[in-house]
Amino acid sequence: MFKRPMNTKPWAVLLLTGAICMASPSFMYAADTVTPLTNPSWTSTSLFTDKMENAIATRATDVHALPSKNLVYVHTQQDIPNTTGQTKNNWYLDTVKAFDIKTGKMKWQYTLHDAAGPYTLNTDMIYSSYGTVYVYAAYSDGTYKLHSINSAGKLNWVKTLTGASSITMLKDSSLLVASQGTVNSKGVVKSTISRYDTMGKLLNTKDIQGSVLKAEGDRIIVTASNLLKNENGWEAVPNPKVDVYGLALTKLYSYQFPANINIYGDGSDSMFVLKDSTVLIRTNIDRTKNKIFAFNAKGKLMWGRNIPAGSITQSTGTGYVVYDNQMMKLYNTTSSKVLASRELEGEPSVDYTWVQKTSDGNLAVNLDDRTYILYPTNLSTIHVFKNKALSAPNDYVNHTIYSVDQDMLAKMVLK
Repeated sequence: MFKRPMNTKPWAVLLLTGAICMASPSFMYAADTVTPLTNPSWTSTSLFTDKMENAIATRATDVHALPSKNLVYVHTQQDIPNTTGQTKNNWYLDTVKAFDIKTGKMKWQYTLHDAAGPYTLNTDMIYSSYGTVYVYAAYSDGTYKLHSINSAGKLNWVKTLTGASSITMLKDSSLLVASQGTVNSKGVVKSTISRYDTMGKLLNTKDIQGSVLKAEGDRIIVTASNLLKNENGWEAVPNPKVDVYGLALTKLYSYQFPANINIYGDGSDSMFVLKDSTVLIRTNIDRTKNKIFAFNAKGKLMWGRNIPAGSITQSTGTGYVVYDNQMMKLYNTTSSKVLASRELEGEPSVDYTWVQKTSDGNLAVNLDDRTYILYPTNLSTIHVFKNKALSAPNDYVNHTIYSVDQDMLAKMVLK
């Protein structure tokens, strides 16, 4: 999916220098023809035919296509007036809608609100490969719930959680629920991680010190150091001790980053778990350069590699790519040599340049006036198309784009 443009400017502002000192192999790539987006093969009716009379605003926040189920999911949100004043948070009416991937007709919708019940304060959604949608929701009455909605739009189950949490689907299709955690007077953070199976059964749970930074594949990365007190409250130390847990929720290894190394970036992707359980963590050192640290499945530090400070990084599952100054380079974890390198035409955009994995396992690179879809194995082009007419949110899968334009969903097949 490529839905959330990433702003990479903070990396470049904070970190002034950085270099890759490895020679690039000379692959030849044919000049790409940038094609315009095709006319939609279908356009849905309005996504907000069910708009509430008192809605302040409406929007679509998510699109996810699932060809195996012939469905396209859209997450819609309506802003609802806060009538109690018991919380300063905005209230929302969140709905999951499913559209027929061939015709664009809506098949069902599921709203996270019962009549006269509480509205949501925030939500987080996971779209599984088998059609089930898992939704975490924090409600205006102070409750927290995890919903499982099947591909027919019916509720499988709902679990009440004890507090604010994040959710992630792990390698074995279990759901990780990580609590937000609490901090004591000494800055010690305590949180809970739990795993549920697809039927909603609790598999295991563990109280841990710290909070989850990233969960992916079969690894859970936790920042375990105490917080520091300042005039505004608590803040994380830039060089924490990191604990890494496995699917059994047992601690597999720890690593203490040196004092001059900060592991927190600008919010873009900076931590990855590869298919072989290698963990990659991007860092900045002495506010001057970036480096990726790699830990093997047993937690041994394999290497640290310098990368340009203003670059964008992304996992390929078996390695990683680095995009900087219109150059894309592909690496694996066993060698420092560049496996493939190519220049991408088109000017980067300060606010909207990003590299993301698509739903079908390829790479999407969004530039100022065009978007590339690349093979992650060799960086060759699958598609490159003009993106000025592309609205957000959207999704790409199997040579097709599904995009929300104003209040409708459209399907566009790429040439």
